[in-house]
Amino acid sequence: MEHDDERGTVSAVGLAALTAVLLMGLAAASFMRGGAGIAVEYEREMQLRLAAESAVETAAAQLEQSADAYGELPPVGRTKQVDVGNVPTEEEIELHPFIETPTDPGEILDVGATAIDRRKTAIRDGEQWVRAKVVRARMVKKGNRYVWQRWY
Repeated sequence: MEHDDERGTVSAVGLAALTAVLLMGLAAASFMRGGAGIAVEYEREMQLRLAAESAVETAAAQLEQSADAYGELPPVGRTKQVDVGNVPTEEEIELHPFIETPTDPGEILDVGATAIDRRKTAIRDGEQWVRAKVVRARMVKKGNRYVWQRWY
């Protein structure tokens, strides 16, 4: 008769173990789904960064040929939008390359670009975010051209 009392305990332990396994399976499925979303987000971030870097490299190549490639420099602390031609990007990435004079005009020049994602992807937090990447590089004047100094 003593075994009759233990049968319910074994069923309860078995049900608890089954529930734990089910919860672990749901957590693993959620983790895998979230990981795929993170990979897609990372890929888009890289596309934006590489597009901005391409625009900076193209503008820098023009300045390495001639310091006057983009005409008159902007005043100190101001930016000037420049045309770098056709930098290949995905259709929904908008590029805005610029130059900026940070200090003594003519000696140091910053070259930058902003890549803006124009896809209508929404981040699920209720806000209307615009995804973008800004990349900058510094160039120093040597004679009648600028030479690359560094990314920053």
